[in-house]
Amino acid sequence: MTELSLQDLLELRVTEVAVRELGLDHIPKTGSRLGLNAMEMPVSVDIIAKDTTRARGLKSVTEAAENLVGVLSGESPAEPSSFSIRGYTRDSIAILRDGIRAGPSTMTMRPQNVFNLERIEIYKGPGSLHHGPSTAGGAINMVTRKPVLQLPQTYELFASLGRYDTYDVGFGAGGPMGDDAAYRIDVNHTQSSGWVDETDSESLNLTASLLWRLGNQLDLTLSADYLNDDLPAYWGTPLISESFAEDPIDGVVETNDGRVLDERLRFTNYNVTDQLSESEHLWARATAEWLPALGWNITNTLFYFEADRAWRNAENYVFDEDVARIDRDRFFVFHDQELYGNQLDVIHVANWNGRENRMVLGLDYSRIDFSRVRGFPDGDQVDPLAPEPGLFGPQVRWSSPTQITTLAGIFEDAVQVSARWRLFFGARYDDIDLNRDNFDPEGTFLAEDSFERDFNPFSFRLGSVYRFSPGGTIYGNWSTGHDPVGSNILLVNANENFDLTDITQTEIGLKVAGKDGTYQYTLALFDSQRDDILLQVTHNNTVSNVGSQSARGIELAGMAQLSETDRIGGTLAFTDAEYGEFVDPDFGVNATGNRPHNVPKWVASAWVSSSKPIGLPVDVGVGLRYVGDRFANFDNTITLKSYTLVNMFAAYQMKKYRIALNVRNLFDTDYIPWGDIFYPNQLAIGAPRTFELSFHMKL
Repeated sequence: MTELSLQDLLELRVTEVAVRELGLDHIPKTGSRLGLNAMEMPVSVDIIAKDTTRARGLKSVTEAAENLVGVLSGESPAEPSSFSIRGYTRDSIAILRDGIRAGPSTMTMRPQNVFNLERIEIYKGPGSLHHGPSTAGGAINMVTRKPVLQLPQTYELFASLGRYDTYDVGFGAGGPMGDDAAYRIDVNHTQSSGWVDETDSESLNLTASLLWRLGNQLDLTLSADYLNDDLPAYWGTPLISESFAEDPIDGVVETNDGRVLDERLRFTNYNVTDQLSESEHLWARATAEWLPALGWNITNTLFYFEADRAWRNAENYVFDEDVARIDRDRFFVFHDQELYGNQLDVIHVANWNGRENRMVLGLDYSRIDFSRVRGFPDGDQVDPLAPEPGLFGPQVRWSSPTQITTLAGIFEDAVQVSARWRLFFGARYDDIDLNRDNFDPEGTFLAEDSFERDFNPFSFRLGSVYRFSPGGTIYGNWSTGHDPVGSNILLVNANENFDLTDITQTEIGLKVAGKDGTYQYTLALFDSQRDDILLQVTHNNTVSNVGSQSARGIELAGMAQLSETDRIGGTLAFTDAEYGEFVDPDFGVNATGNRPHNVPKWVASAWVSSSKPIGLPVDVGVGLRYVGDRFANFDNTITLKSYTLVNMFAAYQMKKYRIALNVRNLFDTDYIPWGDIFYPNQLAIGAPRTFELSFHMKL
């Protein structure tokens, strides 16, 4: 029941591939249970494996995802690890951990390391039927490392030191426990002082799994996944008037009112002393895989998730030109979340008159209990050049417990019409029961703000794949999906007229792999529409689902083996996205015809690597990434300027260990990677040049 050959599993050399293969021969775990590889699927699925992330010095999921075609990410502390894909952002991209969705990503996602992961898969657009109602941008799935039978005992150690007192330590081990059992454990700890004053951060992630073969046809896997983190306290650098600035940072932002970022404030932290941005997460899963007869596979996953998250900060910084001071707010929010559920898939592969037919029947159940406590105490003012941190102050708590119960049925089918042609059909029907209560600080139930709603979204996917050569396919698909209202169903109130949004996407594409993997490339063209998104009716302060958003574009990715030791690869994405009739419900801004925030028209990247360039066991590689202009707000009055980053590495590699030097942002470029729409008066500037010396060993 493994996807790798025994020869692959026995390869213990520390072999990192900076220029990644596109994973066309891999069987993705995201979006489908048909058991077909990426070449055979009528969808776009990007895969980046652990060897590539290690070679490029990518430490987090956001860094790794940005190395895939057309993906943009940000590390806003209000919404850790937000993404932009195909013209859609934030909760329009589902975030998965081993195929399970914890909830809206802006409420549940945390920065994640890659040491504990086998790979990251990104499914583009709606049509992913197995992870809740399909979202407009797609899904990002973090696949943790698992035990494998017949693999000998292995140990892995990783340690690195970098700029800003940054260190990273990882330990992994796996192997047999008798003839019919195996284990895998990985632990990673990171810590940094940060490049902005008083922005220490820390993260601990432990993943562990046990695999038992209970019979020739039955496997049982038990796994646990624990995360404890404390995020940096940097919420951005305030935009100030040009008259007050003495050293404006050129080429990073352009505003319609002349405000700028000042180098004098770049490394200043405006948060309070007793700030808080921490969490504790625990996943527990039990998966049984049974092969009762030839052509049948029954897989059942029982899961449980709990999380505590806490934010207590001065988050919003607005420059008051009249008194040359920074106005600071106060905001705190605490999450107490429990999620449990079950995923059942029955897979049947049959032969109909010499033509293969693959069918999946799925049944998913989940329940979320989500308690959200928050408050908005009074703020204060501080000196821009020498802010006095101060304390947060008293906390008056408003609470909103929410329960969401979901029962979904899933059907997938792939029929082989001819030796070269397959047709695909998939559908998902959800019965979603939402119960939202609201209480004031005295604990009084607020009936007028509390409500119950039922949703019954129906999503489907039609697709076709034609293999025109042994290493090439063309495909097309038409898929539908649904986003939560305002992208986050946990934030709406009773007086709002809302439903789920409706999404449609048409996509055609090409996938080609050369013999022996000497080259691979993919091409995808897409056109999507999202209707019934939030439109604010300002005269009565309510919202209705009447707005729209569209996106269309092209994505290219490729790699080539230039010689036995040299590789080159790259990506290119163009996205043309805009709002139809749309008024932002948070600020009342009419964004009709505007481009969505954090959506560049162009994103491109390229990597080249060489092994043993001078006859020594040394690998070297250089990569660049270009991101075009984006807007940081709905009304498109703050432009984040385009930037190009260059990264490089050099590694001395032997059979079982590797010593590497990675340099990020080689030319110390000033840039802004992301704009938080809820903090339009400040921007988080990207990290300066950083370096890391690492040691990696496998035994």
